[in-house]
Amino acid sequence: MRTRDAMVVVTLAAGVVVATPPRADACGPDFEIELLSRRDDAMFELQEGIFSIEAGQLVAPPGRRYKVAVGDDPYGVRDLGDPEETARYERGAEAFARGDLAAAERAFASVLALPPAQRLHRSTWAAYMLGRLRDGDAAIAAYRQVRALVDLGFLDERALAASSLGQEARLELARGRVGAAIGLYAEQAAHGHADGWISLLAIARQGIRDGQEAELLATSVGQRLVAAYLDTRAHELTAEQRDRLWRELAALDAVAGADHLAAAAYRDGRWALAGQLAGRDPDRALSRWVRAKLALRAGDPATAEVLLGQVATTLDADAARCAADDPDRAPWEDAPEPRFDDGLRDRVAGERAILALRGDRPVDAMAEIWAARGSYPTDVMHVAERVLTVDELRAFVDGRADADDVLDDRDGDGYAYARAWTRSLRDVLARRLMRVGRFTEALPYFDADNRTDAALLASALTRAAPDGGHRDPIERAQALYEASRMARRHGMELLGTEHAPDWAAYDGQFDLGEYGIDGGWPRDEPSPWVSRGERGRIDGNAPTYRQRYHYRYLASALAEQAADLLPPRSQAFAAVLCHATAYVLSTDRDRVDELWLHYTRDGATVDFASHFGQDCPEPEFERARHMPRPAPRRSRHPRRDALLRWTWPGVAAATALGIALVAGALWRRRRRRLTVVAP
Repeated sequence: MRTRDAMVVVTLAAGVVVATPPRADACGPDFEIELLSRRDDAMFELQEGIFSIEAGQLVAPPGRRYKVAVGDDPYGVRDLGDPEETARYERGAEAFARGDLAAAERAFASVLALPPAQRLHRSTWAAYMLGRLRDGDAAIAAYRQVRALVDLGFLDERALAASSLGQEARLELARGRVGAAIGLYAEQAAHGHADGWISLLAIARQGIRDGQEAELLATSVGQRLVAAYLDTRAHELTAEQRDRLWRELAALDAVAGADHLAAAAYRDGRWALAGQLAGRDPDRALSRWVRAKLALRAGDPATAEVLLGQVATTLDADAARCAADDPDRAPWEDAPEPRFDDGLRDRVAGERAILALRGDRPVDAMAEIWAARGSYPTDVMHVAERVLTVDELRAFVDGRADADDVLDDRDGDGYAYARAWTRSLRDVLARRLMRVGRFTEALPYFDADNRTDAALLASALTRAAPDGGHRDPIERAQALYEASRMARRHGMELLGTEHAPDWAAYDGQFDLGEYGIDGGWPRDEPSPWVSRGERGRIDGNAPTYRQRYHYRYLASALAEQAADLLPPRSQAFAAVLCHATAYVLSTDRDRVDELWLHYTRDGATVDFASHFGQDCPEPEFERARHMPRPAPRRSRHPRRDALLRWTWPGVAAATALGIALVAGALWRRRRRRLTVVAP
């Protein structure tokens, strides 16, 4: 098949629609969760919360967050302090180690007897050790003294204030005061201490398992604990336990944590109850999220979109509040763990993106999904590559200071996200501009590593463009060949799609299919979440070749067009077609056969014909310049040739049928001879 004279420069633009390739499962990194490829489920499901986060919000945020220890003592803290307080504390520590608890208690108490200026560092240490040495109310008083000292300004390098809350809670639990213990553990969790939420989870599990729900629900903090447990861990319960818990909750005149209970009721399929509970605390973000889901179930996406917007506003305010650092935090202290779940904010942004796409507002959808890129980078790629037009993407990139951010930098641990996502949205735009032939606009958006190669490819394609027949065809062929080599060698970096079909996001190592890891929506079945406009954009913004590694097909087409400008009997003609074959040798057998027929029909015999597409020499363009370009050969007997094209297959079929009939007759004759007739 001859390639038309129109240059493949034009084919860099989006082309025709072809069938969606099947998804290829792959063994590799943990792929991201997607929303846009499973919109029906995403818009109606309500994700479970995270208990460790919810447990940290059972009580009001502390005015000042205590330091939380991570690992061993911070480096150098044991060298700090007044010599006298250090000496007294060390005497107590030595006595404690050898089992002389009375001497240890006296030594630790002596630390607290020093003037305040002489015991800034060891006061909290000494009070905490007194709590360990004493029992009952005396121990509780010592643990409370630790926190009082910190509140007065004494240093807490070893994060003992937060730990003292858990120690006091342990003593209260031993006394059977479950409500008091829950309150203390909740306060510890609010400071970000992991022991707090772990202990609360154990208490909730134990209480429900033992049928002690009433004891858990005796205080407002306990009610919020049960609500958080149902919201995040209901899958741990049996049906009988779940029903019993709901009965206990229904018996209460008022219940704290109604928003979490509404979420739990929604997931449990209790739609009416979910609406009632969400209405008890309607201004909470979670209540509004539940109401948005119920509105979607009622077929009211407009109300759902308003509610999701209110959820986003509330979550943004929470995030801003939690982002503030503690001004009193010492230089060696780690920043406190956040109280805010970024995953929830990203999920709501993703759902708002789906509603924006449904309403044919792709730019709004891009803004929403970009805000959620930490959780849904694959969806960001889909909108940037296939939904926005090139000009819309360019306006988005130019209008955002964070467009230089990498698409995913969450882990960097060499496993789940060990891929070449050091590229930014600017780089995605640069490759899209190159694919539609807007080379001059594309170059500034490439990073320094790829800009030179992009300029070389752009130069070659520009020199290869037709100019009304004034440019030497050999020069054009040479430029096309150079462009094909660049497209093949650097295609992923200069032309590859971040999303399907090339998946540059994974360096092309994994093929997640046309739309996503779940195979995408059925293209032939309508979806209420995918508008006609989005479908048109997805097809219109597709690369010319929809196969994986589409730039290899582009490189092959460029080389074949170069061959069509060369004398067919020249070495350059055969060599260029050989390279065109090599580009797709491992990916498309039909294309290989097509190029081989092109060569054998028009080309001359060459010494590399026996390994065509495997070992290709460089084309000799200068020798080709001096060879004539004969007109295409035409048959002198077109009717005869047409007849032969129809006759020969029939003759072959008739011959095969005759051979089969003769063989069958001979077999039956031989069988009759061997038959033994019974006497």
